[in-house]
Amino acid sequence: MKNSKPLSTQTSVATLLLLAALALPGCVAEAIEGDDQIHAAVHASDKYPITVKKGPQVLEVASNNGGLSAGQENAVRGFVHKAMQAGITPLTVERPSGGGNSARVASEIASVMVTEGVARSAVNFRVYKGGSTSPVRVSFISTYASTKPCGDWSQDLTETSDNTSYPNLGCAVQTNLAAMIVDPDTLVVPKTVTPKYSGSDVAAVYRSTSQVNNTTLLSNYKYSSSP
Repeated sequence: MKNSKPLSTQTSVATLLLLAALALPGCVAEAIEGDDQIHAAVHASDKYPITVKKGPQVLEVASNNGGLSAGQENAVRGFVHKAMQAGITPLTVERPSGGGNSARVASEIASVMVTEGVARSAVNFRVYKGGSTSPVRVSFISTYASTKPCGDWSQDLTETSDNTSYPNLGCAVQTNLAAMIVDPDTLVVPKTVTPKYSGSDVAAVYRSTSQVNNTTLLSNYKYSSSP
């Protein structure tokens, strides 16, 4: 007759196995929490988040030609419109201390600003240390959306054996999205939602649309049935 293990021994072994099974998830959780690679950002919005900052917006205008070219004038107009849309005043025009044609270019830039609706008192003139061929700087302070700079080409894009994305994946998309945001402040404080149409408004819009459609149909029928 074979010797059987005492009941107390079997119970002790079962208890130890149960305790080990219960402790295993805790060990795995601790291992996961301690591994930074598992919590690494995956999506482009996580790797390159768009943030709102406040700082100078600068446009550099070359002064080598002695005056504003048509392209430079259009660039200044667009820059002024950007500042006016943001409700930012004043604007600063900085010319280099080296002289040259910078004083004339700065004066022409100020004239363009005034033509576009900027008050003369809202244009500040400054001089910065620079040579005669240095550009004239136009700037204003505003909030803007940006993300981390791209340029991490440390990985060989032809090596795909690890089945992971390259470091710069999604950076260009996030940069373009940040550049297209008209009002970065909405990322911090969203705009209020416009009220929905009431029942009478919807009915009025429906009647107006129906009337336009009926008029169009009658006109088409008139012209198509005429000899």
